[in-house]
Amino acid sequence: MTFLKVVILEYEHPFKYVFCTFNNMKKLLLLLLFISFFSVGQSKVTELKSLIESDVNTHLNDSLLKLDFNLFSKIVCETSPNLNLKEKEDLYSYYNKRSEKLNGKTMTVIDFFKFLIDKVGDAKLDEHASIDLSEEVMKELFNNKKILFPVPIIILNDKLIVNHENVQIPFGSVISEINGISVEAILDEIIREKSTYQLRQLEPSFDVLYFIKYGTPKTFNVTYSLPNAIINKTIEISPVDITTRKNIYKKVTYPLNRAQLKNHINTEYFVDSDSFYIQLNSFEWNKQVENIYKAFDNQFKSIFKTIKKQKPKNLIIDLRYNRGGKVVIPALFYSYISQEDFNEYISIRVPDFDLPAKNNILSIDNKNVTSENIENFLTDIQKPFTKKNDYYQHVFINNIKKEKKKRRFNGKVFLLVGGVTFSAAAYYTAIFKSNKRGKIIGEQVGGSHHNITAGNNIVYELPNSKIKLSMPLGFFKFSKDIETNVPEENIDPDILVSDELIYSSFLKKEDWSLKAVFDLIKKQ
Repeated sequence: MTFLKVVILEYEHPFKYVFCTFNNMKKLLLLLLFISFFSVGQSKVTELKSLIESDVNTHLNDSLLKLDFNLFSKIVCETSPNLNLKEKEDLYSYYNKRSEKLNGKTMTVIDFFKFLIDKVGDAKLDEHASIDLSEEVMKELFNNKKILFPVPIIILNDKLIVNHENVQIPFGSVISEINGISVEAILDEIIREKSTYQLRQLEPSFDVLYFIKYGTPKTFNVTYSLPNAIINKTIEISPVDITTRKNIYKKVTYPLNRAQLKNHINTEYFVDSDSFYIQLNSFEWNKQVENIYKAFDNQFKSIFKTIKKQKPKNLIIDLRYNRGGKVVIPALFYSYISQEDFNEYISIRVPDFDLPAKNNILSIDNKNVTSENIENFLTDIQKPFTKKNDYYQHVFINNIKKEKKKRRFNGKVFLLVGGVTFSAAAYYTAIFKSNKRGKIIGEQVGGSHHNITAGNNIVYELPNSKIKLSMPLGFFKFSKDIETNVPEENIDPDILVSDELIYSSFLKKEDWSLKAVFDLIKKQ
């Protein structure tokens, strides 16, 4: 079953519109819509309302649709780095049958977009792959129209909790129904499988998801209860446009300290718990440097020098907002808390460098390419790889011994994780758990350390619909110790923060995961 998810970079910034499925541990294709001027969201789209369809007038006949779809199928099947031969054959077969449904059809770009994402098939891709609708189409859909639900929310126990202090429904109120449909039913329609990753991506884009699924009523009839109250209330509220929406979302209450999320590293010392806190929001450096590894190492040296002088009993590492970055940084960071030397292995596998549809490639690694220079570009990328049976492999860290740092921290360590902890951050969590370094607190990690597709990124453009398809070229493999010691697809925390603690902390405008750590430290 396919559903969509939104990746929000920041509440007040433009954001990416993505979908991805985790169905019985299967990862499917992602959708990305990027708008440079305003925000949009996502859902499992089966039918867009007439309001949407009337806005995009370009129609494609079945010949043009099939050309784009067959190209789409070939790109996905031939480029997806984690498909074996049988899976590729099955996916081709699925797409061939799906292509027959286009016979005699005429579709708008939006209709075709819906067709692509409604039933994607098991492409075994993760959040690094994407489909991109053109900016022009999205502007036409959303610009200057009052269509969006005007209340920011978080999701807790199949309810929407109001995440704003100056909207028409009081902060912390529990929304149970919108226009006669229960919130639980709405969530089931939109995402189906409620993983932490899906829920966290859904929260900042619920308004657009609702619009895409249900269209826009003249008013929203909302049933809600005040915080910790039993009696339900109802209110009618009007939809808002993108500009108003953007202004509303600038002032949401959670996440707390949003300005700090722009920094890749924040630190703080908590006196009462004698704890040093490191919030690492990315394993990517926040500005252009000659050597990212060295830049991080120098930063870590400085931080742990401070820790050594401070001599705290506890260290709290916060990866709840870390979406990944350079995959060589997690082990470096871990070496500053490691109790033992350890070996690291990282390889990347690529099925083939003879890419399909080269004439439709727009860019590689954000660098524009032409038919004249693309072969040279691919030749350069291929240089460190060795042919291995039916794939190419580059082992760039081959069981290298990572020594524990002299300035390492030897005390108790607590790792905070959440639904948007993925990619390289999921890998760090796996290293941490594999070595049993401390307690993991929060909610299930959003990404899987077993299925990270990344490396070089290829962007295609379908010729008729102008839909862009971004595909990662490689698939990461890590050490056997990681595979053996952390076999689960997505890592669960040692201590799951309860719904009760989340809601009570939410009302007090407190950080519930940090509170859980402080409570644990007090008990110890």
